[in-house]
Formats: sequence, structure tokens, C-alpha cells
Amino acid sequence: MEEKQGVKIGMPIIGGLIAAILGGIVWAAIAAMTEYEVGLIAILIGALTGYAVVLFSNKQIATVHKIIAVLFALVGILLGKYLTVVYFTSELFGDVSVMELVFDSEMISAFAETFQEYFSQPIDLLFIVLAIVSAWQIPGRMARTSLATDASSSDHAPRA
Repeated sequence: MEEKQGVKIGMPIIGGLIAAILGGIVWAAIAAMTEYEVGLIAILIGALTGYAVVLFSNKQIATVHKIIAVLFALVGILLGKYLTVVYFTSELFGDVSVMELVFDSEMISAFAETFQEYFSQPIDLLFIVLAIVSAWQIPGRMARTSLATDASSSDHAPRA
């Protein structure tokens, strides 16, 4: 899992996972505070996962890293939706804490059964597409920037 044709993917996977978890938690926290889901957070999750994958790959980017960023952006969005549903469900019932519901098998099953409903609005799909685009583009842009910086610094290096 660590290396595929000289491309390291283990650490970028860890970075993408961390970014997805943080992004999902931020999504749910904002939804809990505002009592409204802010779709722009999906784009930020995409950007965050893209950035994390670049950071954890030491800016050695291949197509597989972009795919990792996109997959974890989707995981982050899904986690954000799930945690939002868990929060509002705990508010609805009052006597159940969020932490009790997060790992509750019935809650997970209910979310899985009604999964489509949480992504059925066209605006949801738009923000998901924009998150995918940002997760895909950021690694490529950051890699090009780092290559340009490396090339320009090597041009000005003193020669022996």
C-alpha cells in the first residue's frame, strides 16, 4: 500500500483521512450552530483534502494522489452529513447524546437507508461536484507551483 511504482500513497491517505474527518466535523459543527447546512463547506472539504494529500506526499504528486483527495473529499462530505443528522436527531429526542448516536448501529442503518434523501437536491449535487473539482485541482496546482519554485531556485544557484 505504501508504494506503487515509486509513488508513495500511505502518508497521503493518512493526510486525506485526517482532512476528511476534520472537514466533516466542521461541517456538522457549523450546521449545529446555524441550524442550516452551508454547502460551501463541501468545497472547503475538497480543498482541505487536496491540500492535505499534497502536504503528506511532500509535493510529489501523481494522478493517484488526486484520486485520493477526491475520495476523501467525498468521505468528508458524507461524514459531515452523517454527523449533522446525528446532531439533529439527538436534539429531537433530547434524552440521547450525540456521542451515543454516532456509533449506534440503528442510527447508521437509518442513515444508510435514507442516504439518497440527504443528497437529492440539485444544490447538494452542485456543491459535491465543486468539492470534487477543488480536491482534484489543488494537488496539481500545488505540485506545479512547487516545481516552478524548485526550477527557479535551481536557476539561481551558484555553480562550482
